[in-house]
Amino acid sequence: MKEDQKNKWIDRMLVLFFLFLLFFFVIMGLTGYAWIIVSDAKFSFWFTILTIILAVSAGAVATYSFVAYSQTRELQHLMLILLGFNIVVWSFLYLLTHPSTEAWSTTFSDRDRNRTLGMALVLIIIPVILLNSFSGEKKSNSVLTSILAGWGAIVMPIISLWFFFSPVPVFQMTTPAGGIEGLTQIGLIISVGYLIIQILAFIRFIFRWKETRNTIDLTLLLFLALLLTGTIFIIILWDPLQVAELLWIATIIAGFLLISVVQFSTSVIQPHRVLEKLVEQRTRELKLSKRESEFYLNMWSHKMGNLLQGLVSYLDILEYAAQNSEDDKKTRDKAKDLSREANILNQQVIKLSKVKESPRKVLWPVNLAEILREAVQTARELLGENSFTLEYKDFDNVIIKADDLLPLVFQSLIAFHSKNRIDDKQRFTIEIEPDENFESIIITSRGKRIPEELKLFMESDEHMDNIALDLDLFTTKLLLSRYQAKIKCARNEETSENSCILSFSK
Repeated sequence: MKEDQKNKWIDRMLVLFFLFLLFFFVIMGLTGYAWIIVSDAKFSFWFTILTIILAVSAGAVATYSFVAYSQTRELQHLMLILLGFNIVVWSFLYLLTHPSTEAWSTTFSDRDRNRTLGMALVLIIIPVILLNSFSGEKKSNSVLTSILAGWGAIVMPIISLWFFFSPVPVFQMTTPAGGIEGLTQIGLIISVGYLIIQILAFIRFIFRWKETRNTIDLTLLLFLALLLTGTIFIIILWDPLQVAELLWIATIIAGFLLISVVQFSTSVIQPHRVLEKLVEQRTRELKLSKRESEFYLNMWSHKMGNLLQGLVSYLDILEYAAQNSEDDKKTRDKAKDLSREANILNQQVIKLSKVKESPRKVLWPVNLAEILREAVQTARELLGENSFTLEYKDFDNVIIKADDLLPLVFQSLIAFHSKNRIDDKQRFTIEIEPDENFESIIITSRGKRIPEELKLFMESDEHMDNIALDLDLFTTKLLLSRYQAKIKCARNEETSENSCILSFSK
């Protein structure tokens, strides 16, 4: 499965999980179960369990965000570190001040103190969601890092501890009546302001996700939706022992679980996959380089051996053959053929070295007609002026994406098919099949059947082992891979014609 497909699969799973949770919370609210009041002991038990889970999930977010921040130095990960850290501290302070823990937290258990610490949560979350909605993948610098670290690691913990240890509650968020009607003036301002900021940030994240299609942006969007749901629960409830308060904590937990899963995936699993792929790629490249070296050595030894043997034979025959005799003429022709083969081999190695040494440059539009003229001229210099003919229509308006090494592709294909011809003189025809996204170039010639393993080698993206490589085809494949182009091989048995179909991006 490709990386973008994996990301889409992760996004779908996140959305499905979010919809399941949202459906659960909405059903709890609409059926009235959220507004049931439970006993102190039962509430305290479940509230303690949920607090521990919240602290663990927030700690996981901080940990995985730290790993992600060390890899990318992006502001959003730094803010998630600080958010996770502060929620860990806040969750236990909130637990100790909740009225349900009065039996074992007599000093700090107080409804007004508890609701004041709820305001501390607002002060923790608001800066994070606002900055996150605008920062995106922006890199941190020393100034921003210092400001955020000062706020998240010093100011916010101090404010939370101040709200917790203050002899009397710093603010009174609600009257004993509770609910929306029981909100004090400051409680109403904070509650409405918190809702408005969440909605604005939610809208901002929608637009940002549409632009980036980034999984972390989608996760923060879903996190905000869960926070909005929980905020509605905490504003409406009128008794601290209602199930709605447990559901409020559960929405925060669900949001942190989503973030921690995505952070773990992006900061741990995906880099590991990338490293594995890199090791596999380097291993393939090393094996290929070793195979190439062996191929060059064997081929060079074979060709040079033939050349030297031919020259020695020629010199031996010269001692006995009369000048300008039939034997002398055949020997001279054979020596010329061997010299031409050695020259062709030398040129092949030179151009292959040129491909290997040339860095992968940016591709640009090139004119096909000019490329073909250059390739034909060079091929005739190597193979002989009358070794082949090439017919093609006016390609002056045909443009493909490549670079200055493109003539080697056509030169190499001409050389390969010329060696495998069945006629005295090879005849090539080139046609174009335009497509919306690709330019297909069809090169046709009569010749011997191309071995099946060579066809598979050319058409496959992998480098196959245990096949007899041809240097011209190897050069062609190397360059086509560079241009992100494809090749298909076809044969017409009735006419003994081989066709090579090259597909280039426009």
